[in-house]
Amino acid sequence: MTVRPFRTLLVGFVLLFFPVGATWADAPAGASGTPRHWPGLRGVAAAGQGGTRRFPATWDASNWVWSVDLPGTGHSSPVVWQGQVYTTAALVDPADATRCVRTLSCYEAATGKLLWQKEFPGPVEEFNAQNSLASSTPVADADGVYWLWGTRDNLRAEALSHAGHLRWHADLGPFNTEHGFAGSPALWRDLLVVPMEQDGPSKIVAIDTATGKARWTLPRDKARTAYSPPLVIEGDDGTTSGGARPPQIVLGSMAHGLSGIDPATGRVLRERRCLPKRSVSCPVVVASSPEGGGERIIVGTCGDGGGDNTLVALRVPVDGGAVAGQEAIEPDVAYQLDRSAAPYVPSPLAVGERLYLWGDRGVVTCVTAATGEVRYRGRVGGTFSASPVAVGGAILNVSADGEVIVLADGDQFEILGRTPLGEEVRSSPAVADGRLFIRSAGRLFCLAALPE
Repeated sequence: MTVRPFRTLLVGFVLLFFPVGATWADAPAGASGTPRHWPGLRGVAAAGQGGTRRFPATWDASNWVWSVDLPGTGHSSPVVWQGQVYTTAALVDPADATRCVRTLSCYEAATGKLLWQKEFPGPVEEFNAQNSLASSTPVADADGVYWLWGTRDNLRAEALSHAGHLRWHADLGPFNTEHGFAGSPALWRDLLVVPMEQDGPSKIVAIDTATGKARWTLPRDKARTAYSPPLVIEGDDGTTSGGARPPQIVLGSMAHGLSGIDPATGRVLRERRCLPKRSVSCPVVVASSPEGGGERIIVGTCGDGGGDNTLVALRVPVDGGAVAGQEAIEPDVAYQLDRSAAPYVPSPLAVGERLYLWGDRGVVTCVTAATGEVRYRGRVGGTFSASPVAVGGAILNVSADGEVIVLADGDQFEILGRTPLGEEVRSSPAVADGRLFIRSAGRLFCLAALPE
């Protein structure tokens, strides 16, 4: 394990809005203007919001604060909790190609120093060329970090302390899929929510984070395996929105479309079976309904490798949906977008009134979040598995071949910068405490925000 400057030669060194004479590579990172934590895939509330601190639009090799080689390869995204960065990797045994060691590693966010590394030996499973043996993104809270890894025989949840001590593990049963396991969990208060909608018998499990015991299990219909991470929406008492909103977990799948589930009990509150193909991206709360009444617009996408994608936006009422003993309420469709705009793997990103749809094949569409009206469409090139993040008035994403692309956050398509990394990237960026973290298949990089 080494900590060293990025070794690939980069072209171009253009720092937009950067004051002459300033040095930002070693600038203090401070929490001001960025999230303190990035606790799971796409950060707080799975919304991809990196705060108001600006980062350079382009940079060169000397500007990484640090980079580290990972103990294997993988596509999980980095997560950050209280100055520690967590990521996973897998290394196939050179003496036995049927076995591998999966690792969960913890690094100091400021320096890249390895703090601890936990190994989980197990079998090698077949997986899609765009998947890996370590694609599940961990989640973190004040008590520790939680991670999933799976085979056809068993999906396993691991809980570790922030010091790297194993707290518990839970065996959740078989996970059958043609493309290999790649699902990520979510946290709601003291529950770890694990979606297991697969090619075999399906369910959603909520695990007590203190004990590793299942608190509730929701059986699900079987269809094509869903990789969509859960979206956790906390409730409120209605003092600002005009009506009380109970908490809910929103899940996307081909079998059930978009479902809203009571996280405390596992009861389905509302559901519309509206996703005709595989669901991979995370559902997103994008706007309040233009018709008022406290409704929210929640979008989900589905698709396939051929590009036949669909985006569906639902109007979710302010109330809690079905009461105990009643069937789930079916929300109304606010709008629907076809393959010309809908992404498949990258999750949508809502910023103010705009919804950014970063397509798998390098076309970015910006629509009005509440109505779906197209504001612009532009081509950035490349192919994408990562989801974009919003940082300091810009939209940032990384292509599969490792090019960081920065767009202006606005109503006109404008590319602010491109920075080639020269390595495969299928994980989404993380932003915390004034730092941007990008994970390639085999390395983890850290970039500091521009000085304030």
